[in-house]
Amino acid sequence: MRLQLVPLLLATALSVGLSQMCSSSTLNTISDADKIVSFGQYAGYITVDEKQQRALFYYFAEAEAGPASEPPVLWLNGGPSCSSVGVGAFIEHGPFKPSGDVLLKNDYSWNKG
Repeated sequence: MRLQLVPLLLATALSVGLSQMCSSSTLNTISDADKIVSFGQYAGYITVDEKQQRALFYYFAEAEAGPASEPPVLWLNGGPSCSSVGVGAFIEHGPFKPSGDVLLKNDYSWNKG
């Protein structure tokens, strides 16, 4: 079932257009993160079933250098209880790492470009 959602997510992103999706979901601030980064960040929901009120949450961080020319990377963690946002984006390879009550810039982030 989960694998069936991947093509749906990609088709939705392509049909709506990544820039159009992101224009309405810009993150203006994330705590003090806007003081340490200059790339755009976006978050929101993509509806996959209106009748059942099902949606997928996404978090998107632009490439630090040349975001218009860098291809987007879609990261989906595998396995039960393994969040792509909580684990993938904020522990493994996202632009920030939590440290106590603050976010630190991740020097090994995949959005380096």
